[in-house]
Amino acid sequence: MLIRMGMGGQLSGSVGGVVASHNKGGQYLRNRSIPVNPNSVAQQLVRATFSAAAIDWAELTVAQRAAWEAYAVETPVLNRLGESITVAGFNMFTRWYAFSRRAVPDIALLAAPTTPGLVAIAATFNLAAGAVAGLTPADVGTAVDGPYIIALGPPVSPGVKFFAGPFTAYVVGPDLATQDGNAIPPNVTPLRYGPLLAGQRRFFRVAGSSADGKLSNSVIGVVTVGA
Repeated sequence: MLIRMGMGGQLSGSVGGVVASHNKGGQYLRNRSIPVNPNSVAQQLVRATFSAAAIDWAELTVAQRAAWEAYAVETPVLNRLGESITVAGFNMFTRWYAFSRRAVPDIALLAAPTTPGLVAIAATFNLAAGAVAGLTPADVGTAVDGPYIIALGPPVSPGVKFFAGPFTAYVVGPDLATQDGNAIPPNVTPLRYGPLLAGQRRFFRVAGSSADGKLSNSVIGVVTVGA
């Protein structure tokens, strides 16, 4: 359980039979429940990816693993409380591996980035959606020139102002920067929440990476599907 004490402190995680979480209304506690494990095809793919990451990490050379360790030390990430933490090189490698292999299953193993830091999707990013054309990202920025995933939530009513998930992948590809201004038809099947239909209101989450292996921030927004 993650705990941040003091004024404005937050809790995240679980202890005993209590789970601490938060939403747009603030911090809350709920009873802990045993999650259902349907062992779906999607779950099996994720588990297989993490297993493959461990195998491929073991097959890296000592120098390659050391490079990932060095990159991890110089590139803090945020935990569930939004605090900056340093992870191990294996964890940093696995984060890149799981994301990139989901977007591009046959992507080649990548050496660690040679400079520290992550990359950012442009603050001006926006996403258009059409029932025929699909999804059109705009103002992506040139830094996110590696694998990407555009995920959507289920259709929601106009009164819904906040959505934390779950999202499901709708479009994936090898280079988000080159898709700037281009309509991308759905290329992930099955579509968990069905096809885009005119008039639907969908929350989206977009994340990408650079060609040299730096993951990006995630952008969450909402779009109304056009004709």
